[in-house]
Amino acid sequence: MNWKSFGALLLPGLLLAGCYTAPQRPAAEIGQRPPPPENSERESAVVVAPARERDIQISAYEPAPAVPLVPLHSKAVDSLLKAAQEQERNNDLNGAVGTIERALRIEPRNGHLWYRLANLRYTQGQYGLASDLASKSLALAGADVVLKRDSWQLIAKAKRASGDITGAKVAERKARMLN
Repeated sequence: MNWKSFGALLLPGLLLAGCYTAPQRPAAEIGQRPPPPENSERESAVVVAPARERDIQISAYEPAPAVPLVPLHSKAVDSLLKAAQEQERNNDLNGAVGTIERALRIEPRNGHLWYRLANLRYTQGQYGLASDLASKSLALAGADVVLKRDSWQLIAKAKRASGDITGAKVAERKARMLN
């Protein structure tokens, strides 16, 4: 392709591109907001209470209730959890710990398994390890608010049992914030 034919194709394209302007909105529309839709979801989540003074209303946002998430496990992990529960019922805590650790080798990113292991370690009196394992559970909880709250409560119990009262109060405060 020579320069003349290339220029003949490029020049009309540049001229057309230079003539384009973005569509303009009328000046009356700028700065105006559309009216809010009636009976929207937002209105159902807002509580409006009249104030004692005239013509003043106070609105407060109420978040949607937390929906508990049901943990999903593979069939192997499910059977291991049942075995660990049976071992725990028979006061075989070391066996239950070993079974939960086997389940963790299958699903290492499962926060519920880490919480179960932390709970077993707390029952065994290993409070520092229980707090660390509950922190791991907390890190893997994702959007599961119930698991987060339970993990913070277990951390608070473990810290209080090990003598760290300040750490226990901080953990209890964080657990209350998730209620």
